[in-house]
Amino acid sequence: MKQDKYIDSNQFATIAVNLLHRGILEADRTTAKRIFRELEEGRTVGLTNLKMEDGGMLRWDLTLDARAFQGSLNFSAWRDGVLALVARMSDELRGGKSLTVFHPLDAEDQLPDDMVGHKLFGTMGITVHDGTVNTLLLGARPDPEKPIVTLQLVYVDPAQFATSESSATSSTS
Repeated sequence: MKQDKYIDSNQFATIAVNLLHRGILEADRTTAKRIFRELEEGRTVGLTNLKMEDGGMLRWDLTLDARAFQGSLNFSAWRDGVLALVARMSDELRGGKSLTVFHPLDAEDQLPDDMVGHKLFGTMGITVHDGTVNTLLLGARPDPEKPIVTLQLVYVDPAQFATSESSATSSTS
């Protein structure tokens, strides 16, 4: 009998941050570059399998959505984004802050199958390369049928986070 387990968003984020740290930031350069190349090609990369309290195994995968990346995406820029994201999320988690989580829609019956259960953490990994700002977020989607969680590194347009003051300043410059 399948039994669902519940963990809160901060517990989930802690696991995800640790997996990204170990799987990418602590990995040797060759391994990290291989992961980046596979993600860049649109493939899903297996990060690890975790044994759960009930003895079952949960697979953790990783994807990348770089459609909103500004400039030329390369390994160093990607790794810097992951580092910024992991550092910011870690700081917020250690500080006891309850992370903001966005869901595409409240009514899951209105979502395409690949978006059911999807969540996006509101913590941003912000980087600047050659004067260009990029914003990386972490999304997650549990598979509704299989013991798989897919972590999603998602670049979003940083302009949507600009304040009206910074917009006014940049338009008069």
